[in-house]
Amino acid sequence: MRRLAVAASLLLLAACGSKEPDAEKAPRQARNEVTVAGFSLPGSVDERNWRRFEQNVTTWAPEFRLKMLVRGEGGPEETQFSNLRRGRVQIVGGSLAGAATIVPELAVLQAPYLFESQAEADYVMDQVLLEPFRRIFAEQGLRLIQWLDIGWVNLYARKPILTPADAQGARLRASSSLASQEFVAAIGGDLITLPFPDILPSLQTGLIDGGVTTVTMYSLSGLPAEAPHYVLTEHSYDVGLLLANRPWFDRLTPHDRDVFLQAFGSAGQARIDARASVEELFARLESEGGVTVHRPDAAQRRAWVEAARPAQEAIVRKAGGRSQEIYDLILKGKADFAARQAAGS
Repeated sequence: MRRLAVAASLLLLAACGSKEPDAEKAPRQARNEVTVAGFSLPGSVDERNWRRFEQNVTTWAPEFRLKMLVRGEGGPEETQFSNLRRGRVQIVGGSLAGAATIVPELAVLQAPYLFESQAEADYVMDQVLLEPFRRIFAEQGLRLIQWLDIGWVNLYARKPILTPADAQGARLRASSSLASQEFVAAIGGDLITLPFPDILPSLQTGLIDGGVTTVTMYSLSGLPAEAPHYVLTEHSYDVGLLLANRPWFDRLTPHDRDVFLQAFGSAGQARIDARASVEELFARLESEGGVTVHRPDAAQRRAWVEAARPAQEAIVRKAGGRSQEIYDLILKGKADFAARQAAGS
């Protein structure tokens, strides 16, 4: 009901038209052209959310003309974020790894075994970290709109890797993320950093034996055919972010700011959609055959945690900036969450 009420109010405001800010002197045509960049796989929840974003903006503020480059047409994430800061792109949906090129403290959020559960991660991300990171991004000329839920990061491989002992010497692909690389190093893997499009051919040629990624990326990118073993290490809870160019965003009318803040769907709704999609993909993985999903038992999980958790300190140190401050906030948030759980709230 609340979302319906918000949508109705936005439709009413849209019917009345968006008034231009007095301070804004740019030509109307340029001001109403909005370029949106990101990367979404066909059939993914990201693609569906971007469709909702486009439809909502078109309905609520039809004077804006959207250029949707959400299949990677805007180039690598580094290019997308660079163009966002320069005002060539107005909105970007991206990964923590990509945004860490601007705000390196984001690497701390992906540290292995930082969060014990989805609920704990949700609490810390929303109640503890959102506003501090909004201030950090504002210093870089960007507006953090919301977190985008992605899910747990796990390990995929051509042959079973059930414990860190099995990972010793295995050629494992890591992303550009500092946390991803530190995890592979901590478990004794032979670290190989590759762009995502190079993973499949590298598995086919034997250049790599496996790597780490989420259920969504694993399922929709053809990796199961070459790496049929998926190990639920659940060592990192991954999120993305929706960012806007801050000077552009600040020039919008209050109505239009609300449009772009709500068009993608609330953080809560996007989170529900993402998790439903992950559950659906996971069920398909197990039911269609060809993939063996490995669920570590208590002893195996303890081995993963003991091997990888020490990487947290290295990530905080290497990320630099205010990483220690962010890490301390996370630990306090975890303690607060535990206290709330114990109190039954």
